[in-house]
This record gives sequence, structure tokens and C-alpha cells, in this order.
Amino acid sequence: MKQLAAVLLSSLLLSACDVSLNKNPPKVIESEPATEQQQRDVFNATVEFLRLLDSGSVDQTWPVASPLLKATTSETVWTSGIKAMRVGLGTFVERDSAQIGFTSQMPDAPAGSYAVVECVTTFSSGPATEKVVLREDDGQWRVAGYSVNKRLFSLGDRDKKAP
Repeated sequence: MKQLAAVLLSSLLLSACDVSLNKNPPKVIESEPATEQQQRDVFNATVEFLRLLDSGSVDQTWPVASPLLKATTSETVWTSGIKAMRVGLGTFVERDSAQIGFTSQMPDAPAGSYAVVECVTTFSSGPATEKVVLREDDGQWRVAGYSVNKRLFSLGDRDKKAP
């Protein structure tokens, strides 16, 4: 839990760019350097992971998990944790926008290539913010963390849409 909190805190500190999960891979505005291919690979891995969650196939997320994650938790803890986080959200409606950032350091984790993707998602119960942390392992971007938090919009936010 401490490690997850540290990952989430560090993701808030990352600079980012706009992305729509219904469009082409994003351009990085500010973060550590990343190639266009890395951006595309992170985008594709994130979309694959979130589609599994949205379809209710949480148990199928373990194979796309990073070895680092697998070394720190069990499949049962991982899948039950995700299911618990998504309880009460209802069904997936849409994902409007996201931010993506790259870093080589994460708190309480070994150095490596990390990406943090933060999505604004609407569920049947209302809006939420999802964060997916990925780590590059053996040339593949794999999920190293996930969180979701309900959002509270101000009246002015309701009309905002992704570019």
C-alpha cells in the first residue's frame, strides 16, 4: 500500500500531455524524453489494460503485469484490489482525455523506464480519474500499478471535453 501511495504521489508530479484514448497516440509536451515509438507502445498497453478492466476481465490483467509488480504482490491480491477499487463505479461509459508522462525514477522502486497515464473516465455512477503506471521490461511496457478515484466536478467542468 505504501508503494502504491508513493507511485500515485509521483504521478501527480509528472508533467504531461493531452491524449484521447479514441485517437492516435499522444505527443509528449513535458516529461523525461520519450521516443514516438515509446509513446505509441505506452498508449497501446494502456488501452489494452483498460479494455480488460472495462469488459470485466480483471483476472486477465495479471499476464500484462510487470515482473516488478508480480514480485511485490500476488495475483489474488492484485485482482481483488482492482475489483475493490472499481466497486460502486458502475459500467464504463467513456474515456474523454488523459495525460501521459515518462520518468526513470519512481519512489521505492528500482530505476527504469516508467510511464504514468492519467485518464478522465465516466462510469454510470459519474466521473473518475484512473491512473495506470507502466514499466518497460524487456522491451515491453507492462502494468506496474493502477488506481481509480471518483471525481467531483465543479459546474464549469461539465461542459469541458477532450480536444
